[in-house]
Amino acid sequence: MKKYFPLLLFLILAACSSAPVYRGDGVNCRGPMPSTGGTATAGTPATGPATPSNSVEHRMQGEIDGWMGTPYVYGGVSKSGVDCSGFTQAVFRSVGIEIPRRASRQAAAAETVSRNNLRYGDLVFFNTSGSGISHCGIYLGNGEFVHASSSRGVVRSLLSHPYYSSRYVSGGRFL
Repeated sequence: MKKYFPLLLFLILAACSSAPVYRGDGVNCRGPMPSTGGTATAGTPATGPATPSNSVEHRMQGEIDGWMGTPYVYGGVSKSGVDCSGFTQAVFRSVGIEIPRRASRQAAAAETVSRNNLRYGDLVFFNTSGSGISHCGIYLGNGEFVHASSSRGVVRSLLSHPYYSSRYVSGGRFL
């Protein structure tokens, strides 16, 4: 057994490495996570509060608040575990808007919005895998978005963080 211990340890550690966590029809929520400074915690906004401006947006914000801290689970669609597109779909469903399940399909179905014209509730899409849209979140305003991070669960982050800024693909609108 002693002779196999290093190999066993290596295999266990390899299983914990950053591997694809969501695959299917062009979606792959993966990639290294940004270093510190790219996340706003639930209690301390990074650049200011979210800015819902009507009753649908206020209901959406209430739903988002209820998801904060939910752990990431590949293919998950509940508050016991969710992935990026499952999170966005659930939030939109809570306000009566049905959107596709996968990030790439959400991007295709949404009205395209330029980065300069993003507003509260727009979806933001990223290429984190090198092969098209592979991650999504919901824009909150003031340069912040909320998403299901594969390593941190549902959190707020900054679009201006170099990790997200360099991987940003497009914005999409369903509201």
